[in-house]
Amino acid sequence: MSFERIRGGKLLYLGEYRQAVEVLTRAIELEPDDAAIYINRGAAYAALAEYELAVADYDQAIELDPGNATAYNNRGLAYASLGDYESALRDYERAMELDPHNAVIYNNRGVAYEAQGDQGRALADYNRALELDPEYAAAYYTRGTLYANQGDNERAIADYDQAISFNNKFAAAYYSRGVARGLQGHYEQALADFEKYLELAPRASNREQVEAIVRRLKR
Repeated sequence: MSFERIRGGKLLYLGEYRQAVEVLTRAIELEPDDAAIYINRGAAYAALAEYELAVADYDQAIELDPGNATAYNNRGLAYASLGDYESALRDYERAMELDPHNAVIYNNRGVAYEAQGDQGRALADYNRALELDPEYAAAYYTRGTLYANQGDNERAIADYDQAISFNNKFAAAYYSRGVARGLQGHYEQALADFEKYLELAPRASNREQVEAIVRRLKR
């Protein structure tokens, strides 16, 4: 295992995605048959919203290691980010065949189904993800968002509560719970959630909008 591969993985973990791409590219030159390096570089590209390049790296990883569930799952995520949900679903299904007890894959497939408007299948996948991993914060969040989209704010809040209980730094869950609480007229609780969201996500793209909501709630 090359030093570049190790360093590239650390940079990816630290969120230094552009540097990770550069270092992992050198690692690939040294170890061109290592699928894991392509997966890591693909993840860095995806984090940079360069999804076509991510897909190309996952393609290469799958060619090198056809039984790698992570490569299929990650390629599915990249396809979903490109709006190609049919390709995403095919990849998630293949990933499930290879790793049938992976809660993350079920949650990802649920998100793709929901994006296609199939809330029934989405809910079934979120439920299955939570059966496999009852402490999986992301699945509580996605299921909560589905309930919120259906207008069931009570269930949505219960799921956001669970998401936060298992990950108390889950910024999006605080924001979404704040929205649901606001819709229920629980403005003090909503204010607390929005303030926590701003604390956890200081560079959020919707920061100005949320700050305006906070100012209104404080009047």
